[in-house]
Amino acid sequence: MKGIQTILSILFLLFAFTGIQAQEKFKIQDPEKHLSKKEKQILENAVHYEAAFYDRIFPGKKTDFSDIKFTIIPDQLSFAMYVKNLVGVYLNNISGIYFLSAHELVVCTDKKFKESFIRTLCHEVSHAFLHLHSDDKIIPAWLNEGLAVYLQRMSYDKKKITQRMDHRYAARVKTLIELKDLDLADFVTWDYRKFSVESFSQENNGYAIGYCIVFFLMQYDEENAIIIFRNLFGKQTSKAVFDNCYPGGFAQFEKDFMEYWSK
Repeated sequence: MKGIQTILSILFLLFAFTGIQAQEKFKIQDPEKHLSKKEKQILENAVHYEAAFYDRIFPGKKTDFSDIKFTIIPDQLSFAMYVKNLVGVYLNNISGIYFLSAHELVVCTDKKFKESFIRTLCHEVSHAFLHLHSDDKIIPAWLNEGLAVYLQRMSYDKKKITQRMDHRYAARVKTLIELKDLDLADFVTWDYRKFSVESFSQENNGYAIGYCIVFFLMQYDEENAIIIFRNLFGKQTSKAVFDNCYPGGFAQFEKDFMEYWSK
């Protein structure tokens, strides 16, 4: 009964945002004061930044962000039950998820996840915005997760929003390169099932590599990175897009990537 009561007390965060452009101001409605003032400000900054980021990838695209339902659940057991009711299975050791079919973003604020709560929200917001912008076209798994990790690593609590490199993921990729255990041509073909299996069984390899690809492209040539991202949605393979959009094609991209992360 207690668990059911907790479920019923779920807080819905509704953004005052109905088909408007990303640069317009909006505020998070939080009548139950679930978020601190600082958390609300960070999240508002994150949503504005991410919306503007995806506007660059999909210029002229108008999306009704009010379609996204934000659900926050205060304890891990209730979160697991809620997720199970939606997907039919228990998902252990996760604190956030975006349900594409329902356009619902669900995160857990259990004390176990408190330190990563905002990062998780920023990660899942990326998934939500990306799917809405892309009209649910085919999205490579590495790009979907790589962008989400990249955007969760922005310092949204500062006046100047900057990228904070994930040194743990960078070290992981460097190790894979040193062990000659990184095949980028194969990695960019992984579907979501393989991405999930490989990531959860191999120290988050998929997330680490996807993030490092996005980070490298943004550092190497940000404008060209946006062009590459834009062309990755749909039926073209990732390798074909790199061959068409990256100077020197996929082979040169792979060489540049390996050299960059080997330093």
